[in-house]
Amino acid sequence: MSPRLLAAAPAAAIAVIAATLAILAILATPTRPATPPAVAASGPVAALDGLAPGDRLAGWRVVAITPTLDGGHDVALQRDELRFVFTVVALGVRSDNPPFSDRHHALYYGHATPAGREIPAGALRAISAELLRRLARAQP
Repeated sequence: MSPRLLAAAPAAAIAVIAATLAILAILATPTRPATPPAVAASGPVAALDGLAPGDRLAGWRVVAITPTLDGGHDVALQRDELRFVFTVVALGVRSDNPPFSDRHHALYYGHATPAGREIPAGALRAISAELLRRLARAQP
């Protein structure tokens, strides 16, 4: 073997070992589903006082309700071409301050499509008030 190959062998061995360890670390990392399983489109959500896709909140149509990874629900709403999501979670589950809340629940909103469209402030207030009323009625 040439002296150059002998000199490069330790560095090559270290590179192979590092690459192997990186691959093993990636394979050992637990994976989460990319999206949570969808709630049945026709099934109401008890925590939201029976809210179901097709219902209306302050004139906005509920197009989907899906569970979130932190135990809440995403409520997708649409009017005309504007669509956005309200997320309902237990108060204190997330570290940031919610824009709307009651003693038990936090409401967040966003994901407006098409991108760049502003969600009307009046719609946010009216929908959040209706969601909070539904949550209060569903409390034991």
